[in-house]
Amino acid sequence: MEFRTGSTDFDSLEALPRTLLIPLSARAHGPRIFPSLNPEDQYAEALLAAAGIEAKTTAADAPVMLNVLWRTQLIKRLGQAFFERHPRSTGVNLGSGLAHYFQWLGNGHNSWVDTDLPEVIRLRQSLIPQTSKHCHNTALDLKKPGWWQHLKSHTSENGRPLLLVCEGVLMYLSASQVRALLREIGDNAPEGSELLVDFISPWGVQLQTHWAPDMPPFQWGAHNAMDIARMHPRLELMAQHSVAEAYGWGASWAELCWRPWTGGTLYGLARLRVGEPG
Repeated sequence: MEFRTGSTDFDSLEALPRTLLIPLSARAHGPRIFPSLNPEDQYAEALLAAAGIEAKTTAADAPVMLNVLWRTQLIKRLGQAFFERHPRSTGVNLGSGLAHYFQWLGNGHNSWVDTDLPEVIRLRQSLIPQTSKHCHNTALDLKKPGWWQHLKSHTSENGRPLLLVCEGVLMYLSASQVRALLREIGDNAPEGSELLVDFISPWGVQLQTHWAPDMPPFQWGAHNAMDIARMHPRLELMAQHSVAEAYGWGASWAELCWRPWTGGTLYGLARLRVGEPG
């Protein structure tokens, strides 16, 4: 995807934070190509227009848009199920960009925290109106040790489980940074909390280097969701989903056949539960 912006706020973002334009554009324009995956985002298209951003997409961008729309629908469904079980809990988007999951997951009793780097949070606050007293923004650098203590001051101290969403983040981190992020969650999240996190395979990391050399490079991949769960003893794998689901049974069968070479799903989403403290 190519973007032309008319906003100095966007132009001043470094390369990695600017990747927030990819899921924003996918949620705004992707449903025209994949109507069955339309998340009915009330904000995405208006945000692009308000910021004067023009997105140029080609046929080669279709898989990226499908990935975003697929994971958005899945996170919506899993998030709604979580809040049916824990209607007064808090949801946290770790690295939210300009995503607005509370539009789908707010139930009138729960609360939500969107986190990202300070420059992204400033952008959110200037573009996304505060529509609920239960939805908040907070600046957070997930690469800095101890970030959970800052997050803790913005979540309820009632011990209820949290819903943690982390999409489009891990692949841009180094292996040590991924382990540190999961350690913060595993060491601190209340029992029963759930983490919804997407991941790309190591093979996919290599492909991105060749196919998208102008994008910030992917650094880390996982063969499957168990690779993530094994990084902390409190993380329990509840389910693993593959984007092949969005292409139908034929793609799922083909992915199974390719597994000896790819090592696992090319792109997936893991649902993890935080168990009792050790």
